[in-house]
Amino acid sequence: MNRDTHAMATHGIHWIATTFGTWLHGDPRGSWRDGKLLGPDPFLEAAIQSRMTADAMALSEEEISLVAKTFGEAVIEHSWPVYAATVHPTHTHIVFAPMRDDIAKVIATLKKRSANIVMEHHRKQGKPVGRSLWTEGQFPVFIFDERHLENAIAYVQEHNLRVGRRVDPYPWIGHVPPW
Repeated sequence: MNRDTHAMATHGIHWIATTFGTWLHGDPRGSWRDGKLLGPDPFLEAAIQSRMTADAMALSEEEISLVAKTFGEAVIEHSWPVYAATVHPTHTHIVFAPMRDDIAKVIATLKKRSANIVMEHHRKQGKPVGRSLWTEGQFPVFIFDERHLENAIAYVQEHNLRVGRRVDPYPWIGHVPPW
């Protein structure tokens, strides 16, 4: 399938990112490595944790707001279409509509800009500045049917409701250009 056909068949893209050190391989929730789902493995998790050279990064409420604002600025600036989004202390989800831009570049931009903002915030607060805000890698899930898209959107919206936010708490959600 060529790139154009692939793009036309895509209904959306669900991007998931975790903050550094908060979801390690071996975690009871499972994790992906080399395209394989790993189950709970406390020995693997402990081994990875022992090799960490910086503390795990969890966002404060203020930092959650900074990340959401930074994401929104990039979404509007680049006209990236968003169906749903949530930012939590240890992870984020964004469900994008099909887009013209390469998702790898979109993710790289969002991770870099938000990391820069949070690290600058840490410097100003006198907090330690870690090695990285986000876990390495990119984990977009391409959505090829309407039911999967509806489920992904509902899943992300439920994340917002569970912490007392509105279903769509950010003004940049729903920014879906008409292509």
